[in-house]
Amino acid sequence: MIDIHSHLLPDIDDGSRSVNQSVLVLRQFAESGITDVVLTPHTSAGELAFDAEDALERREVAYTLLTREAPATPRLHLGFEIMLDVPLAAGILEDRRFSLAGSRYYLVEFPISVAEDDATSLLAGLAGSDAVPLVAHAERYRNCGVRSVERWKQLGAKIQVDATTLTRSSNRGRVARQLLSTGLVDLVAADNHGDDRLVGNAVQFLSDYESAHIARLLTKTNPRAVVQDGEMMPVPALIFREGLWSKIKHYMGS
Repeated sequence: MIDIHSHLLPDIDDGSRSVNQSVLVLRQFAESGITDVVLTPHTSAGELAFDAEDALERREVAYTLLTREAPATPRLHLGFEIMLDVPLAAGILEDRRFSLAGSRYYLVEFPISVAEDDATSLLAGLAGSDAVPLVAHAERYRNCGVRSVERWKQLGAKIQVDATTLTRSSNRGRVARQLLSTGLVDLVAADNHGDDRLVGNAVQFLSDYESAHIARLLTKTNPRAVVQDGEMMPVPALIFREGLWSKIKHYMGS
């Protein structure tokens, strides 16, 4: 499996606080079957417009510290998670140092309370470039649901949901499953912040739905397309059978 969204560069954002913490998580990733992980510290379009080189320098310092102690597996790749607080500058879209693993894919997010029209407008501003926006944790945005994500897909965006959230009984979990059941999700990722969130949580959760093919697309095929700068494959809609809530309660420990 490949995880394209993580906050494991030490002491650079709200993720891992130390090299030791990051190394422990990376070892857990390897034990769970993760072969590659993209390190995606937070930045914003506004910050990059002001001083993009500073963001790159801070990332490089943290990456150097981590690689001195990191295990051989998983392989580490660099990226950013870019908050679209303002339109993303054309110069950033033309510079793959800001993309995921040097690919055409750029991991982007919005403020949680973003309006649907504002989010759609920001994504529309990326149309026409070679860059492909990959919307992080699409289930998170309070004012955006299935209809919003359909619009984003029509603009050429790809969609990520959080693997652990998919298993939760929360509203975000419900939205994540709605997106999956309507065929709008392209991949899952852990969004690990130095904690216990794993891509494998989604695989285990989906294992009872005769969805090995879908799980493979979400955790292997399409994430591999990101790190290899290839084309993602369409993911079929997953129809959840009755008994879903019992399974969710099991995952919640109730």
